[in-house]
Amino acid sequence: MIFTNKRASESCGCATQENVVYVCPSCGTKGSNVNAITVKSQLKKEVRTTMKLDVGLFNFCTNPQCDTVYYSNDGSEIFLQSDIKSKVTIKNEDPKTPLCYCKKLLKESVIEMINRKEPAIAKKVKEIIADGKSFCEKSNPKGTCCTEDITSFLKGYGIDFNESKKTTFSLNPNALSSCCC
Repeated sequence: MIFTNKRASESCGCATQENVVYVCPSCGTKGSNVNAITVKSQLKKEVRTTMKLDVGLFNFCTNPQCDTVYYSNDGSEIFLQSDIKSKVTIKNEDPKTPLCYCKKLLKESVIEMINRKEPAIAKKVKEIIADGKSFCEKSNPKGTCCTEDITSFLKGYGIDFNESKKTTFSLNPNALSSCCC
């Protein structure tokens, strides 16, 4: 099954573009488009050498419970978590899993801040990722900026990453002046 989405980049302010999105052949969940450079960068060397480069575009499976990470549009290539060098934020509960791959911010670092009841956790996380130097397309298995995953992770702990009254800043992608992306 194929879906057409209008999608803008999460935080870079790029123009909205139309993307064709294919469902994951393993779980049937709508995926998100990912460039081949992301897949090549994330695959373990022994898996990358078997990758067919002529299959076209790839997709990222957005279902946290599905073991599939990448699949080609035509379904001829499927790569599982065990094929990937990095732990995938949305698919891995391990505290050693990155929230921000560019800055090497781990879930455990944020959990430690939460356990210490540090004030303004969202602001501190924002400061960690906010230097504008990023390489998300190669470092993040999703091939996109990490702010969506960080927002979701913090929400699970009752921390609103977007509410300026609680965090003294706004991480609204439309208002964002800088992040790692």
